[in-house]
Amino acid sequence: MEFDFISVTTFWRILLFLHFVMAVALLAAVTLQLVAVLAPAPVAQPAGNFVDRIRAAPPRWYVAAIVILYVPTFLLGAWVYIKYRTYVRIPMEQTGHWWTVGSFEFKEHIVSMGMAMLPAYWYVWREPLSESFASLRKWLTIFLAVAVWYSFLVGHVANDFRGVGT
Repeated sequence: MEFDFISVTTFWRILLFLHFVMAVALLAAVTLQLVAVLAPAPVAQPAGNFVDRIRAAPPRWYVAAIVILYVPTFLLGAWVYIKYRTYVRIPMEQTGHWWTVGSFEFKEHIVSMGMAMLPAYWYVWREPLSESFASLRKWLTIFLAVAVWYSFLVGHVANDFRGVGT
């Protein structure tokens, strides 16, 4: 039905592009929250330049965006994974690119752990912020930021190896 209008290759490229756009938005949100958590601006200092304004933004502002972006990015990535598993991973194995294959395998695990941690992440960032969760908030944010950055970089390496639709 949908392939009456677009080719199969174009369909998978569109899915990969949507996954990329959502991943970039997620990367921006988690990075901005990480900066606000690890380097908060002093209260007495007025926000001046761009970095100061980012530091001054309350980290809780980013929580909804991160959760809302993480879930569909994960699900769309799982759908695109079908094409990776068939058309990209097999040639990687045949040509001996074991570090790339292993890095992507680890990506699958770290992204799944991030997905499993989202309910706890959401819970500790809910209003009013409990001081007893301050350390947990920081470490969950760091973990999600590392997971998203690692996944983004490894996903690009895997895509650059062969790409979807070739």
